[in-house]
Amino acid sequence: MLLMDTRIFAWNCRGAGSKRFLRVYKEYRRQFRPTITIIVEPKISGDTAKKVIQEMGFVESLIVDASGFAGGIWILWDPALITITEEKRTNQLLHVNVKVGMESWFLTAIYGNPALIQRRELWNALRDIAEDMTEPWALVGDFNSILHPSEKLGGAPYDARRAGDFQNCLMDTGLTDIGFVGPAFTRFRNGMQERLDRCLANHAWVTRFPNATNCHLPRVKSDHRPLLLKLNPMFQPAGTKPFKFLAAWLMHEGFKEMAAEAWAKGTDLLSSIEAFHREAKEWNYVVFGHILRRKEKLLGRIERLEKRQRGNDEPAQLQNLREELEEVLVQEEILWCQKARLEWMASGDRNTKYFHAKTLSHRCRNRISALKDAMGNWIDD
Repeated sequence: MLLMDTRIFAWNCRGAGSKRFLRVYKEYRRQFRPTITIIVEPKISGDTAKKVIQEMGFVESLIVDASGFAGGIWILWDPALITITEEKRTNQLLHVNVKVGMESWFLTAIYGNPALIQRRELWNALRDIAEDMTEPWALVGDFNSILHPSEKLGGAPYDARRAGDFQNCLMDTGLTDIGFVGPAFTRFRNGMQERLDRCLANHAWVTRFPNATNCHLPRVKSDHRPLLLKLNPMFQPAGTKPFKFLAAWLMHEGFKEMAAEAWAKGTDLLSSIEAFHREAKEWNYVVFGHILRRKEKLLGRIERLEKRQRGNDEPAQLQNLREELEEVLVQEEILWCQKARLEWMASGDRNTKYFHAKTLSHRCRNRISALKDAMGNWIDD
């Protein structure tokens, strides 16, 4: 199975015991060809659930039974394509390891309890998983909670306390929402629309799958839209990147001189701007260099000098390298802050991993992965 074909279909079906469910699911499967299927709130358990799963065409499954006629989580897959191993389960999550070819990462299927107090158990369970998680990790399903007022239309007023629990969980776990393509809301009931179903991921997963796309699919049968998470969409727009001014340039001692000389080469405003663009690109490549490569190079030189150091006296060269490294770290912070389009964080809080994750998240949201035509059809090829 090629990694670019990996797709995860997740659906709160509001009951899987009817023939209508089977007809609708098989049509979704025929049209979107998921590699992994996640069903939440099937409302059936035991032999009944196993029979329905067989009728869906699966021989491998993991099941968190429904509580009476409420809840439940299924993960279904074809063992000829992928390998899935269970890691942890509660009545609100099913946490597994996924292997596709040589790739290995973690996936958590989510069904958040509608009750606020019980849903806090889910947030704590995610904190427990995140504490030891260093590998790529994605979460997909119905979280039964929104993050922002814009994710709700109609019904009771926005409840900051309920959303705050979810927001705190994301801050504590380092998870980020990867965004979506399609209509904004995923659950519809009694005139109210909400975005309860979503895909989250940690920094390692977003870095490993920077082109992943979460699609909100058409809603049929259930009051929830299904999600289709494509790990590596084949469509990759190409083109020349526009010129971007890097704020970190301002910290380099040679920048002002380069800028002044470049600007002087023009005879009017437009020609001066063009000259600056041209000279800045060349200066960035030859003088300023790649920040991350400069950082690694400095770290290597510092490590080699420290190994050769004898006694308590440090050579002046070592101190100079440390000062240069500190300057590069500040430039790196500015770079990721600019790319993430965030305001400055508190002084001294240099979380470049956070900035990096936010940048990749913005990149996912800003990518045009589909277009809607005049008939309302989404075109994504």
